[in-house]
Amino acid sequence: MKNLSKSDYLKSEYSKINKLFLSGKFNLVIEKTKKILKKNSSQIPFYNLLALSYRELGKIFLAEKILIDALKISENDQSVLVNLGSTYRVLIEFEKSEKFLNKALSINPNNINALVNYGNLKRDTNNYNEAINLYEKAYDMDNKNPIIIINLAGTYQIVGKFELSEKLLKNLLKENQNNALAHKMLSTIKKYEINDEHQKEMILILKDKSLKDYDQATLSFAISKSFEDQKNYEKSYEYFKKANDIQKKIHNKYSSSQEVLLFDKIKKIFNKTNFENYQNNLHNKNLIFIVGLPRSGTTLAHQILAAHSEIHGAGEIVILDQFIKRNIDNKDLTSLFKNYNKERNIKVIEIANSYFSKISYIKTEKKIILDKNPLNFQWLGFIKILFPNSKIIHCTRNLKDTALSIYKNAFDINSIIWSNNQDDLVKYIELYLDLMKFWKNKFPNFIYNLNYEKLINEKEKEIKKILNFCELNWEDDCMNFNKKDNPIKTVSINQARKPIYNTSLNTYARYKKLSDMFAKIEEVERSC
Repeated sequence: MKNLSKSDYLKSEYSKINKLFLSGKFNLVIEKTKKILKKNSSQIPFYNLLALSYRELGKIFLAEKILIDALKISENDQSVLVNLGSTYRVLIEFEKSEKFLNKALSINPNNINALVNYGNLKRDTNNYNEAINLYEKAYDMDNKNPIIIINLAGTYQIVGKFELSEKLLKNLLKENQNNALAHKMLSTIKKYEINDEHQKEMILILKDKSLKDYDQATLSFAISKSFEDQKNYEKSYEYFKKANDIQKKIHNKYSSSQEVLLFDKIKKIFNKTNFENYQNNLHNKNLIFIVGLPRSGTTLAHQILAAHSEIHGAGEIVILDQFIKRNIDNKDLTSLFKNYNKERNIKVIEIANSYFSKISYIKTEKKIILDKNPLNFQWLGFIKILFPNSKIIHCTRNLKDTALSIYKNAFDINSIIWSNNQDDLVKYIELYLDLMKFWKNKFPNFIYNLNYEKLINEKEKEIKKILNFCELNWEDDCMNFNKKDNPIKTVSINQARKPIYNTSLNTYARYKKLSDMFAKIEEVERSC
């Protein structure tokens, strides 16, 4: 230590702490960076590590503050500009995100991190061609970088360029055989036959004891999908249960009681609300919300409606969801929705206008914006007051099929963690049914129930009903939605581009003997 200069000491400490960050030990990173910064307050790299660690722990506003402090020390530091731009993207502050990423690129147009993060922003705001251009520019500069390749391959899949995605992923796996996410992404666009070499490769890699838990889960989901393609349902179940068990271990502090508390809060807010008092809060823009449990047919409904000439399919917009989650315990805000008066209503209108301002990133001339974030079913009371002229399409499906599809598919690891345990999943379904019953009692004519099985079996009849509910004229494109090239974000991305098919009906029967979850769901249905 005595032989090290201050500069060498800081480089050594940064290297050690960065390794801790990469291994996911964020609390330890925070502890050590704070000690360094207490004595060396101008060291920008440590601000970045501190902020990104807080961000990984969900303390995004604290991360924002730290990065702003760092920018005061060095206003043109590209790493801080990029991290701040990325943080604002997570916060759905898209204009701020673009401002800082643009500034970083104005300093250095070839900053790979800035290009990739700007691509992420464009992807998240549904500007897929612009995202691809940015990723491709970064790829031209570094065609071995896994982060660039994963993002570019994923966006290719969204726009239906599966061959380009497959080529990228296979090239990546030649260089990095153990990249679990690349294997998972490849599995979603691949059909597995018996004795498939890729399946054998994944099973062999999974035996590597050094694999991180998250990579084990990701790889297990991919292997499960391969066995399902081969109709080996026992093996498929074995692997997707293994994947969920690992993710449950990662979220070992999660309890379904968290969802119980949330749903109770929602019902208390709207228990005595007179929704008719808010009916004058009309806006020029029209919205359609597709809601329901994940894997209940929301993507299919979105593709049908997005094929209509008057509708822009925006995919899953998370702005409303994040805003309400952040404010659900803010009594000053939730009180606005309990009892109507003119003063409160002015604030309600301000919130609605703020929402429209935030979705201005959606560049479209079409008069209707379609949002298919399924978990917006939680916020129907807010939607009814904020956007009373909107349309709500509630997708329903055989609950046992829905539960199976949720449980066997890989979602973002931090998104729906109630899906990683069968008892938690059953409890969530029970809470969902109860809340939807609550909403239907409050405003029965505001919600249209679209049944997946009916839509599969009587396509034209059901599509006409949907369009009639949305006050739209019939268009043949809605029947032939699979011929449109609309972008698609879903865990079954390749499947979603196919015509309506009936092979997804009663899929739970293949796994019925392997799990008691389906019997528990039947009990929940009877009790509700």
